[in-house]
Amino acid sequence: MIQSMTGYGSATCSSPNFNVTVEIKSLNSKFLEFQLKLPRVYMKYEHKLRTSLSKNLQRGKVTLLLNVEVLTGDKRTLNINKSLVKKYHQELTDLADFLDIPAQVNMDLLLNLPEVIPTEVEHEDPEEWQLIERAAALASAELVKSRKEEGQALDRDLVAKVGEIRKNLEEVKSLAPRRLENVRSRIEQSLEEIKHKVEADPNRFEQELIFYMEKYDINEEIVRLTQHIQYFEELRATDKSNGKQLQFLSQEMGREINTIGSKANDAQIQRHVVKMKDELEKIKEQVLNIL
Repeated sequence: MIQSMTGYGSATCSSPNFNVTVEIKSLNSKFLEFQLKLPRVYMKYEHKLRTSLSKNLQRGKVTLLLNVEVLTGDKRTLNINKSLVKKYHQELTDLADFLDIPAQVNMDLLLNLPEVIPTEVEHEDPEEWQLIERAAALASAELVKSRKEEGQALDRDLVAKVGEIRKNLEEVKSLAPRRLENVRSRIEQSLEEIKHKVEADPNRFEQELIFYMEKYDINEEIVRLTQHIQYFEELRATDKSNGKQLQFLSQEMGREINTIGSKANDAQIQRHVVKMKDELEKIKEQVLNIL
């Protein structure tokens, strides 16, 4: 089943002491990338969250937002480095005086300066982490659900576009034999026009003509493109989402379509090649967002 890499999920878990909300959104990416937006005092859980989320989210640029509301008296202390805050304030004020500009040093700025509030807290609260872990798991499940829903829309679109390529390829198949006959007729006609000027060995001419016809024959490309289309549809229909394989396969389809176009030398076939290229470009854009 195709899954999109784009999705969103959120969940809230509560206890008498805490109210935890986790929001997760993801966008397409070649790899699994995390951006965890955690309050400073919860940075201690970053590694655990990454490990937990990695189990269900194979690829994508994942952004997680954590909010924890403490419902009862919080026993934790922030251990604000007051002497460092004072030094920061003095240095910033002196800098403003040196630059002859108004000093705009507020509490929000000071509390976000390095080492003012330690990023690591010695003791983790088991209840707090249990709620965060559970909320993250539920939000992750919602994200996967939304990815699958968007994947269904992508799948329908891919079916239609691959169908268009297949339809145009069938037209190319029907035109290909006539095209070779036309090429042969044009060469023979040209030779007929100049035979009084040039002496040609009929056997050698036939050999060269066969070589020329084989060089411009597009049957192998048609066969390979047909196989690529069949494999693309097989991958699309599997239980596993195969975004990387579909990307690679769409590139191979492009090579065969381009070769057909370059060897065809036929206006009608070229029209169908252009249509196939157009549909394939849309497919390439879509598969970039498939997990």
